[in-house]
Parts: sequence; structure tokens; C-alpha cells
Amino acid sequence: MGLRNGVCGSTSIESGLRFRWTALQRFVATLMLYLLAGAGMANAQGVNSATLSGTVVDPSGAGVKGVKVVMINAATGAGRTSITDDTGRYSLVGLPPGQYKLGVDAGANFAAYENPSIILTVGENAAFDPQLTLKGQQQSVVVTTEAAAIETTKSDVSQTVEQRRIDNLPINGRGYINFTLTNSQTTRDMAPTIGPAPNSGLSVGGARARGTAVSVDGADAVDNSINAIRSTISQEGVQEFQLILSNFSAEYGRASGGVINIVTKGGGNEFHGDAFGYFRNKSFQARNPFSGEVDPSSGILDPVKQAYTRTQSGLTFGGPIKKDKTFYFFSYEYTQREETGFSSIGAGNFGLTTGIVSPCIPFPLTMTQDQLTFYTGAFAASGCNPGLEQAAALTAASSNVAVNGDMNKNIDGSVVPISTALFGIPGVLGSKFFPIPVPCPLATQVNSVV
Repeated sequence: MGLRNGVCGSTSIESGLRFRWTALQRFVATLMLYLLAGAGMANAQGVNSATLSGTVVDPSGAGVKGVKVVMINAATGAGRTSITDDTGRYSLVGLPPGQYKLGVDAGANFAAYENPSIILTVGENAAFDPQLTLKGQQQSVVVTTEAAAIETTKSDVSQTVEQRRIDNLPINGRGYINFTLTNSQTTRDMAPTIGPAPNSGLSVGGARARGTAVSVDGADAVDNSINAIRSTISQEGVQEFQLILSNFSAEYGRASGGVINIVTKGGGNEFHGDAFGYFRNKSFQARNPFSGEVDPSSGILDPVKQAYTRTQSGLTFGGPIKKDKTFYFFSYEYTQREETGFSSIGAGNFGLTTGIVSPCIPFPLTMTQDQLTFYTGAFAASGCNPGLEQAAALTAASSNVAVNGDMNKNIDGSVVPISTALFGIPGVLGSKFFPIPVPCPLATQVNSVV
């Protein structure tokens, strides 16, 4: 009886394990289907692919009908085929950017044509016209020095930042999107942002940064409000990206300035991977020119290295799941920064104080101690003066607006007892209409007029 109970218990555990393993397999299979479907949808966007077209001609320059043109991706082995029409034209659309091997098979009368170094970049609409030779002269033609494909129907003004530049150009913080600044028509945007929400930070052709659109693998990578760039991938995962400056087609949309079209790596038939790490610390880096500490005994700002530590590390690896069929690529990057703020702005209420400068203004004004001393001496020397009263009021009002957002409040938050009005605007409206808290008689000159 005890043995049967043990056997039953063992069978129950084994059944549970089988059930859990089957459920896990189903979950993994479903996840892979979603990922493959998402990749297919991204590729279907067309904005992250390239097109190659042209005319296959014979030795006399006439188009050859029914020729088979094959493009094979050097990294993945994936092939695409096109048959020339009556005029010898062929077209291959939706090609992932990369290096390709072009092969032309024109039948028994022509030698086979091969070019193993066709390079297509993102968004490129290239033209290439292979010229065949008669088979009696030679069996095959392998081109190694022929000029690269050119774009004859291109309407947009664009530039491609290829992987070689991404890997070799210096960049601070590995913000690869800043490689767009290598183009003379792209600058950093200096316009103020809307609240805490940043924009793309890049001005293309003088347009606002909000007019710059960013896409990753054909998917929109900016928000719908101010075109702020969402989190993108690690620089190690970027294959290349295209900067479209103007005259781009309607498929990009939502851009009045420029378009940044990013393509990520996707793995291939060979295993590749790398790991990296960058480290900064105050022990071996220069002092920030704004870094300092106030000596409590003397009040002097001494140049001191504040604490600063920054680490940035990550890894990538990719390869085939099934050769020539399915591939994977993984990219991870981590950044951590710890530092001390360098600014001491605002300490002690910006050095502002509140006081009476003259009986001519029977309520306290908020300003610096030096300003209070100046106006007190000026009123003592000249007496009540409308121009001087106006100047003192404006000086105090600017301090109150900057600190409190209301010129009718002192630095301590107390309300200035204003009973006068300017041009009929009540003083109690405060910062809404910015009334000046002193009388300003009409037709009275309060300053020098040239």
C-alpha cells in the first residue's frame, strides 16, 4: 500500500511537470509568433528598407527580356528574385539594408553575371544596370571594380550615417543620434522646451525641433505631442540611420523639419557579440569649471572637485536560430550616474531683503542689501522724486516676480499694502496684470527723453 502510494505520488509530480513544460512551450511559441509578426509589420512599413532597380542590357545596349535577377543578402543568405520585362527592366523593393550579391542568369546565349559587392543603405532607391556578354566569349563575368549603384530618381535631400562612422567617430555618452550634427544643415535646437517635456533637440534646416520625426525600424519613435524622442536602443544595436533633410515623401508624415530613420541590427548566419564598459570618476578626470564649495569661515567659493561617478556598460550578441531562415540579435545597455549639484543659486533667498527706503514709499520693498542702501541714500539726497520712486518700485517688483511670481508680495510672502491703481487697474490683481505699486501721475515726465 505504501509502495502504491509512492508510485501514485511520483506519477502525479511527473504529470504536473509535463503540464508545466507544455504550457511553457506554448507560451514561448506564442511569444515568438508575436515577435515575428511585429518584425513583419515593421518591415512592411517600407521606410526602413531599400529598393534596387535597373535594366539588364546586352553588348549592344538593348534590354534583354526574361532575365532572372537574384539578390542574396551576404549576412543572412536570404534571396530575392525578379524577372525582367519586355524592356529589360527589373525591380526589387523592400530589401533590408546591407551588402548583397547580385546574380544575373540570361540563359544559354549570355555569360552569367555576378557582382558580390552591392551595398544598399536605408531609404535608398538605387539604380544598377548590368551589361551582359555573349557566352561564346567567356562563361561568366564576375565584377569586382564596377561603380556602386546610384540613385537617379531620388527626390529627397538625405544623408546616411553608416555603421563605420557609428563605430569609429567619437561621441560623448554614446548618444548616436547626435551623429546627425555632422551634417551642416543640422544643429542643436536652442528654443525653450514646453515645461518639463523635451523635444527632439535637433533643428534640421532651421526648423523647430518639434518638427523633427524619428523612426526606429519603421515605427514612430516620438510622442504625439511635442515630438520628444522616446527611449531608443543601444548604439551597439544600430546598423545605420538616414537623415532626411527635405523633400521627403508622404510615407514619413508628421515632420515639418527633418526625418531621422534608424535601422537596427538583426543577426546573421555567423555568431557575433561584444561587451563594453566605460567608467568616469572624479579621481581621474578634470574638475568641472562650475564645481566648488563655499568656505563656511570666509564665505569664499573654493574650486573643489565634487563627487562624480558614471558607469556605462552593455553587451550584444546575435546569430542564427536556423541558418538562412531565422536569426536573433540581443542588445543591452545600462547607465548609472551619481553626482553632486554644482550650483548654489537661491541660497539665502538670493540675498534679498525687505525694508523701507523712503517715507515717500510708505511700504516695504524687497531687493538686495546694496540696492536698499543705494535707494535710501538717493531719497535722502533728493527727497520725493516720481522718477526715483518709479525706479525703486520696478527694482523691487522684478525681485518679487522672480521669486514669488507676484510683484505685490514681499520675499517673506507678506502682501504689500497697495491702495493705489495704475490707469484704473486695481492693485489687488497682483501678477495677473502687473500693476506698478506707486502712483504715476499722467503727463508727468519721470525720465529723460531724447
